[in-house]
Amino acid sequence: MKLPKSYDNPHGNYPEMVGKPKLSYSAYTAFKEQGYRGEFFGNYFLGIRGDGNIFTTYGSGCGKYFEDKTDTGVISDFDKEVLDKIERPVDARYEVEVVIDRDTYCIQGYVDIEYDTSEGLVLKDLKTGAISSKEVFYASELYQQTTLYAYKREQEGKKIADSGVILADRKGNGNPAHPLRLTGQIKYIPTPYSTERAELFLKDFDKTAAEIEKYYLVYLKYFTK
Repeated sequence: MKLPKSYDNPHGNYPEMVGKPKLSYSAYTAFKEQGYRGEFFGNYFLGIRGDGNIFTTYGSGCGKYFEDKTDTGVISDFDKEVLDKIERPVDARYEVEVVIDRDTYCIQGYVDIEYDTSEGLVLKDLKTGAISSKEVFYASELYQQTTLYAYKREQEGKKIADSGVILADRKGNGNPAHPLRLTGQIKYIPTPYSTERAELFLKDFDKTAAEIEKYYLVYLKYFTK
């Protein structure tokens, strides 16, 4: 398969995948959503890296602090206090690379937090956003990021005890009068895992990868030397 990016992390958990065409969940969702498809082509075909936006920058700042207490300068002291309240088991692992081999390509991602319990493995994804509008989305079949992570761990022989989204409620619109800030409310949204759910989603992921390949082959034919 021909895709615009390939796995290039020789020091990661999957060095055997180096050079294999790859997609990420974020690339998949960007291509699927018409409003972001132009950004997808610019980023993945033309190599035009966007600087993101204030919402993604803020979310990344929260994620980095949650991972290892690094302050990127975009979150407040109160935000840190809120994030510090999230359960952090002593044996938890953060930002753990996951790569799913799909034969002709691979899917790369990172688990925000995972840890072992007596019932099995727990995987969680940290998000920021308004609970009032985002809870329904993360609880629906439209969100499948944790499904991918759990599927890989199941392939590795792990029993999945729980997977879900830690949604930290966010307010503000990013302008100086209303900066992005956490409200202090945190909602855990289960994303129940099953092998059937994962395999169904992966069929769509494979179909989308094939569609991206078609666009990419046209790009290579007409827009590159």
